[in-house]
Amino acid sequence: MSLLQAIILGAVQGLTEFIPISSSGHLVLVPEALGWPRPGLAFDVLLHTASLMALFVYFSSDLARLVGGTLRGDRAQRKLLGLLGIGTIPAGLAGLLLGDYFERSFEDAPAAAIQLIITAVLLVAAELILAMHLRRKGGDEESLRDMESLSGIDAGVIGAAQAVSILPGISRSGATIGAGLAIGMHRDAAARFAFLLSIPALLGASLVSLPDIRGTGLSAGAAIGGFLASLVTSYVAIAALIRYLRGRSLYPFAAYCVLAGIVFYVLV
Repeated sequence: MSLLQAIILGAVQGLTEFIPISSSGHLVLVPEALGWPRPGLAFDVLLHTASLMALFVYFSSDLARLVGGTLRGDRAQRKLLGLLGIGTIPAGLAGLLLGDYFERSFEDAPAAAIQLIITAVLLVAAELILAMHLRRKGGDEESLRDMESLSGIDAGVIGAAQAVSILPGISRSGATIGAGLAIGMHRDAAARFAFLLSIPALLGASLVSLPDIRGTGLSAGAAIGGFLASLVTSYVAIAALIRYLRGRSLYPFAAYCVLAGIVFYVLV
């Protein structure tokens, strides 16, 4: 893989990891459509590690409050930590029990294209269910749920959505934010909980798979270029999506996923 290809794929990863259009799906489909060598799972994880670093930077104050509050015995912060722990379990179990299956799925570009369309279905369904919640509450968005109102079952539901998103083409942010909206969360709260929940998942994947990066034949320059491109674009995507969701829907991303899924399926 050349330096330019690594930088382009890093930017693709960063922009699509948090915008709900599936980064893993694009990392499978973009090289396939352009005739580039497949980057492999280890390179994929390297780019996701850069996205993890962007999360740490963007949510540094939230994480400091979470850690500090937990150590001081703050009940709200301890509850949030527990909810994140519960939400992490499904993806952890899926990775342990079905890791080989998920790894093989990264070799199936047509399936990834179809899964982009499935992501669109999930986003539309989430919006329709949220609209139903709003109708029941007389259209009062302020009455929607925040993170403090979540239960262990709620966290498990969002965590299960994250586990499904291990498949390339199923957007992690789309699945988890969509699950949050489906249980009646405010858009901003759903996005923040989804992004915080992705931290332990990305951290675990990085710790498990980064040692394999040496076996890919990837040059140091390409690895660094891809990492930095992913880091910068991930931070931009996080900030942009949180700002966007404060007053807008997921429908445009659903439309993109349908279009991209069809185009990629034809190309690959």
